[in-house]
Amino acid sequence: MFMTTCVLPLCVLLPDATTNERETKTMKRIVSAQIQSRFLQTHLWRQTFSTKSNITEHQHSSKKRLDVAIVGAPNAGKSQLLNTITNATISAVSRKRHTTRNGILATKTFENTQLVFIDTPGFVTCRTKRDEGMLADLVRGAHAGMDRADYTLVVIDAAKRIDDQLREELAVLMVAAQNSRGRVEEVRLDEDGNLEEVVGQDEKNAREKFAIVLNKVDLVNPKTLLLDLAEELGVLGDTCVRYRGEVLEEGKEFDLVEKHQFTEQEEDELLSQYPPVFFISALKNDGVDDLLQHLFSRATDSKDFILPPKQQTTMSEAERVEEMIREKLYRCLHKEVPHSITQVNRFLKRGRTSDGKIVLRIDQDLIVRTKSHHKLVMGRGGMTLERIRQATIRDLLKMFKSDGIDDIILNLHVKLSHSKHNDRPLEADRQGVMNKSF
Repeated sequence: MFMTTCVLPLCVLLPDATTNERETKTMKRIVSAQIQSRFLQTHLWRQTFSTKSNITEHQHSSKKRLDVAIVGAPNAGKSQLLNTITNATISAVSRKRHTTRNGILATKTFENTQLVFIDTPGFVTCRTKRDEGMLADLVRGAHAGMDRADYTLVVIDAAKRIDDQLREELAVLMVAAQNSRGRVEEVRLDEDGNLEEVVGQDEKNAREKFAIVLNKVDLVNPKTLLLDLAEELGVLGDTCVRYRGEVLEEGKEFDLVEKHQFTEQEEDELLSQYPPVFFISALKNDGVDDLLQHLFSRATDSKDFILPPKQQTTMSEAERVEEMIREKLYRCLHKEVPHSITQVNRFLKRGRTSDGKIVLRIDQDLIVRTKSHHKLVMGRGGMTLERIRQATIRDLLKMFKSDGIDDIILNLHVKLSHSKHNDRPLEADRQGVMNKSF
């Protein structure tokens, strides 16, 4: 029987009457995952599964789709996972926290099935915010971000200690994921003339709604520590599935103490909803195929794809360029400096040189607020800015190689501005992306 765990102010409690069936299922899920993946023998989860050759059950004529939310604490590797899945830089990746500012849509299509990924920013709570009722905002925000997702990946840094605060944040995300309703397949008028949303998933049928993804497992030694972590988080996930509390209101404690009494039929339905645990290294692309296989198996019938099969993202070329430059800013600069920079596109145009090469020219302003930040971004003799520029050019060439781009001309201009009007969301079409010839 699992030991009762009480963490203040969050209580994650399994009742003394926990059935052997639940215990057995949780342990089987963890141990079986280890045995099947030969995890302990091969250092990481490696299977011979190939996404292209083994997903045979999805080769029907009807289209299928699964909308997936990727959530987790800051710096858990959500953006890296999205980029590894799509094999492209869709979202900024950095060791810094909060590098993802907006939900960025990307897709992964195979045969007749499309996965739609939403990469969401990480979040942080603190004890003082709790007193101000900010945890209620966190719960509402989590519900808003995941409510229309069919499935949620709760990404966790396996190399980071799970403290009380992180455990509480993960519980909030898991409960929100469990209460999600699924994607809206269409909106139509009912008999009374009111708008009615048609959900892509059958809300009446119990289904698995989220998975626990332990990322950065390559950094954990000894590997047996991952078994304890998987068991701890598996119990937390199971408890969140069983949670039947009310939506958090301002000033209330978020309490996962199990009070609801389930019938035997409900207990049977819960068994199919408990989350699986995956071990991956998104950076090294280990275990990602296994995760993809599971996601493809969860897809349901859909009238149409959200994007054409060959299109990976709704982001424009200018937005992808912004995202790449921003990643380099976070990698090369420190502390609050990259967070305070506003990127403004001034010029973005493809052209052809005299020798027939296709060149993409990009002019972007990096607007800072203080002279000290201006010096830090420039670096001694402009070395820091040049390092950012060269690293960006190298990765942009990889990104646009399939688009026929032979060379990149990138001009970055650091500008000092005391105006507050520069602090606005990055929207390429609104920030002066001009079509001019070279």
